[in-house]
Amino acid sequence: MSLVKNLLKTLLKVLISVMLIAWLLSTIDGAALAEGLSQATVHGLVLVFLILLALTAVQARRWVIVANAADIKLPFRAAWSIVLVGSFFNQTFPSSIGGDAARVWRLHRAGVRVGLSIQTVFLDRLVALLALLLIVVGGLPALMGWIGDQPIRWAVPFLLLFGFSAFAGLLLIETPLLQRLLGRFRTAQVVALGRGAHAVFLRLACILPSLALSFFIHGVVCGSIFLIGRDIGLTITYWQMLVLFPPVLLLSMVPFSIAGWGVREGAMITAMGLIGVPPAAAFTVSVLYGIIMVAVGLAGGLVWLSTGRRLQLTSSSIVPPRQDLR
Repeated sequence: MSLVKNLLKTLLKVLISVMLIAWLLSTIDGAALAEGLSQATVHGLVLVFLILLALTAVQARRWVIVANAADIKLPFRAAWSIVLVGSFFNQTFPSSIGGDAARVWRLHRAGVRVGLSIQTVFLDRLVALLALLLIVVGGLPALMGWIGDQPIRWAVPFLLLFGFSAFAGLLLIETPLLQRLLGRFRTAQVVALGRGAHAVFLRLACILPSLALSFFIHGVVCGSIFLIGRDIGLTITYWQMLVLFPPVLLLSMVPFSIAGWGVREGAMITAMGLIGVPPAAAFTVSVLYGIIMVAVGLAGGLVWLSTGRRLQLTSSSIVPPRQDLR
């Protein structure tokens, strides 16, 4: 029954992505879209692909730092291999949960408890999310100026309020007030996650380098959007992409569609429209970025298929916490 339910959810998300993209295509100039796609150069797209592929190594390094906070000795080589495999599942599953599940499974096979594996991967995600929220805060004055009095003016501040409130709740999970408010929802797993968050976010030796790496990752991703835009002839600046693309990323993280397809394109058209970029051009940038991310995921799929045996041997070098050793 659960298999059928999950299959229906997946089909629904595929349908949402297809419907969103079809609706967006019906609202934009087809000739302008074709012209934008034709202006993309092979060397420009390959450059962005190599940049985004290299970022998986930086993501792996951040994960190593977060894992160390949980007393898991995660070698960089093993972490990078697992992150590459995770990138494949990120692009082939309805949301990034697929990639996270692959990382959890590898850690568990190395002897780390499932709960702790989930916690470590989730906290790594939260560090990236915190950096993204902070970048959005930094660009908020410029963003609000571009939005003006449009109805979407308060959408981003609402997302920020929700995000930071969730972080505060996680860090204060053991306070008497939240204990009373959460009641039965305050499970042992939630409490353990809160304690893990303390080890990551309240320990300078962990949060400073991991947050710095996250800022770097998001900054480079925004740079890749800038490069794609310039490659198809748009007159845009890196600063504009640094302000506009992080909110798009926030929205595309919501697991309504397959790997953010459709949601990202719609958000991109709205965001880049604030600086005068035509819908067809914004759609082109988003689609090209999505295609390149699929290519990065396929590179991870090749790692999964061709070196699966060696990945298993590499994972055996992972040292779980003492309490997890059998």
